[in-house]
Amino acid sequence: MYGVTARAVPALLAPTARAMSWLPFLAAAGFGLVIVAVPAAMTVVLSDEDLIRLLRLAGLCGAVGVAFLLDDPAARVIATVPTPRVVRHAVRAAVALVAAALWWVAVVAITVAGADKEVAAHLPVWDASLEAVAFASAALALAAARSRGSGAGAGVVAAPAVLVLALLLSRLPERLAMLVAPGDPRSDAAHDRWAALLALAIAGLLWAGHEPVSARRFRGQGFRTSRRADPR
Repeated sequence: MYGVTARAVPALLAPTARAMSWLPFLAAAGFGLVIVAVPAAMTVVLSDEDLIRLLRLAGLCGAVGVAFLLDDPAARVIATVPTPRVVRHAVRAAVALVAAALWWVAVVAITVAGADKEVAAHLPVWDASLEAVAFASAALALAAARSRGSGAGAGVVAAPAVLVLALLLSRLPERLAMLVAPGDPRSDAAHDRWAALLALAIAGLLWAGHEPVSARRFRGQGFRTSRRADPR
C-alpha cells in the first residue's frame, strides 16, 4: 500500500497543479509584489522598519492567496479513491508552498534591490521570511480544516481568518508582541513565538489533511468491495 502511494505522488503533481485555484493566488500575490515594487522604484530612501512593514504586508497578501490553493471542489467525488486524502492534501500543499516560495524570493529580491545598500545589508530578511512562512502555513491549515467536510469554499473561509489572525497578532500586549521592529530587544523572543506558530500550523495542516474516521471506513469498505468484485 505504501509503495502504491509513493508511486502515485509524482503522477498526482501535474493534475493537481492544473486543478488548483490559481487566479485568487495570482491576484493576491500580484498585489503583494506591487506593495514592494512601487517603493523600490521610487527615489525615496526607506528605513529597515518601513521595509519590514512592506514585507509583512506582502507576506499577508501571499497568505491570503495561498488560502485558495487548497480548494478542491471534487473532494466529495474522489473520497473513495485508493490514494489517501492526506496524500492528496500533501501534494496540493506542497505545490502551493513551492509557488509561494518562488513568489516570496521575488518579493525579497525586489525589496533588497530597491533599498539603500546600508539598509539592505542589515535588513532581517530571514526573520521576515519566517513570518511569511508562518502566515502561509496558517492559511493552509485553516483551509485544510475547512475542507475536512467539503473541499469547496475553503479559501473563502480561510482567507478572512488569516486577516483576523494578523489583526489579533497586531493587538498582542507588549510582552507578547510578535510584530516587532528590526533591532528591537524583543526580536528573538518574538521570532521564537513565530516558530511556535509555524509548528502549530504544520501540526494543524497534518491533522486536517487526514480523513475523518467515517470517511476512512467508507473508503476502505469501497476498496474491499471493488477487490471482491474483481475476477482476478
